[in-house]
Amino acid sequence: MAENPQNIIRSWNVQTNFAGGPVTSNRLVPPKYGRIKYNYVKTWREISAGLGDLDWEAKNYSFYIPSGVRVISAMYLRIRLPAHSANYKAYPGLYAIKEIRLVSGGSEVYTAPYREFLADHMQSLTQHCAEVFGKTYLGHEDSASGDARDIMCPILLPNSAYMDRAGPSTRGHGILPATFGANDLEVQVTLNAGNFLTDDNSVSVGSIKGLCSYMFHEVNSSASAISNLQDKRGLYSIVNRRFTELTSGWQHYATANAVETWNINQPQGVVTETMILAVPYNAQEDRHTVAYVKPTSFKVIADSIVQKDLDTKNKVDAELWTNGFCAPTDFPSNGRLCFAAQVADTPHTYSGGYNQQLASSIQYEFTFDQAVSYKIVAVQIQRVQIDGAGKMSASLE
Repeated sequence: MAENPQNIIRSWNVQTNFAGGPVTSNRLVPPKYGRIKYNYVKTWREISAGLGDLDWEAKNYSFYIPSGVRVISAMYLRIRLPAHSANYKAYPGLYAIKEIRLVSGGSEVYTAPYREFLADHMQSLTQHCAEVFGKTYLGHEDSASGDARDIMCPILLPNSAYMDRAGPSTRGHGILPATFGANDLEVQVTLNAGNFLTDDNSVSVGSIKGLCSYMFHEVNSSASAISNLQDKRGLYSIVNRRFTELTSGWQHYATANAVETWNINQPQGVVTETMILAVPYNAQEDRHTVAYVKPTSFKVIADSIVQKDLDTKNKVDAELWTNGFCAPTDFPSNGRLCFAAQVADTPHTYSGGYNQQLASSIQYEFTFDQAVSYKIVAVQIQRVQIDGAGKMSASLE
């Protein structure tokens, strides 16, 4: 039977109450063909010099970005993990680095807790993308084993995609111009113990001395483009995220359904969300994974006045769903109090926040339906800049 949609078409004329708004798109016209500002290709550069002694439990192991590296898209710590008798955890690359610290001109720029940032980024991916990313960079395999493998742990530079939740993006995440003059950028890494990567805490991954190198994904373009991109002293400014731990290390919640309270005096900075990172109770940190446990309630109180109260498990789940958090199976969402609009999907976009300096004290109350170990982390907005002398700094202002 032939189709004749005339009745549908005529009905559009009596829908003016709904159709009176501005035109936002024209789906019958092809998008305008444009161009990117610079044509470029990315190439790899690997540097192992200076990393010969890097091994498990190294603290603030220092490396300067060499002057020959000019325009950086991304930077990774490559570790060739040896075979051992126990199985590796599902994504061993998540557990190799404890934290990354950037230093410029002798001053700390920022310190980034590694597992928290990478897990948060992985939560923003689809199930398929999380698996592909895990196999490409983090040593994930289809079945558990202790086989040798090669991991590339992203270094959390200011332009790193892994400091945000953007996932694969056609927009890109920008570059880091690597001309700093006399203020060479120093990257310091602190590694976990070798048993953080295994599913048996009595078994540690063997020494990785001589098995580490830094990988730079460099941007290559015309001489004029590189000349413009490599030196942004006095011009470079990027807004990204800082994770500020509000607790002092892992805390332990022993009694299910008991109300737990954590107080913060003189809070600082704009907070877009507060995360509670909880794992099934275990006093041994090397047994913690990113299989987070959600709270059954989560409340924030400022100067004795309740600001947000997720007093049921459904509200905890709805807070995540309505703010765009829909995590893959291997990276379940943790509990969050969101102070920005659609906070999961707004990389490099201001969408609100809570300036907690307006309160003299902030109090968090929460419950779990099981014993857990937990941390409370504020997600804040920071601006990273390079001044005219090539010194990098970061500020919450």
